[in-house]
Amino acid sequence: MSETTKNNFNRAKAFCNFDAVYAPLLPTIKDVVMKHGDEITNTFYAELANDEVAAAIVSGRVEQLKVTHKQWMEELFNGEYGDAYFAQRYKIGETHVRAKIEPYFVEVITSFLRRKFAEVLSDNPKALEAALTILDLDAIIIIGAYHEDRMKRMSEVTGMNQALLERLMSFG
Repeated sequence: MSETTKNNFNRAKAFCNFDAVYAPLLPTIKDVVMKHGDEITNTFYAELANDEVAAAIVSGRVEQLKVTHKQWMEELFNGEYGDAYFAQRYKIGETHVRAKIEPYFVEVITSFLRRKFAEVLSDNPKALEAALTILDLDAIIIIGAYHEDRMKRMSEVTGMNQALLERLMSFG
């Protein structure tokens, strides 16, 4: 793992003043969100079942994945968002990469969860901001794992140093 994704995560947290503004709120809304955890998770997997590609990915593992999904959701609201949180979320991204799950699904799933959290937290705008922000930060980490995997593979194919590739791509 390069430091690119971790730096982006930390930059994004600093940009929105996450640790001071949102991190303290998240544990206070955990019970509210998790009261709807089963409904959110069940609806989420029902939606996945409607997509042929997603349904094939989760086939035969839905019940196990539901448990994992609820655990992931609970961890969103634990209040600790440092190195251990980053490392655990990055492993989720690596798992998605190894399973060859398209980044598209990370994006549409994040969108789905944003809508569900908006339904649950509509009466508390600041809490909703906090929940949406942690979803965005998680997406940065998970999508970062895809980016870093692609850069690693490109480096292997071209023989170019990964840091050089990163710099070349940053010039646009």
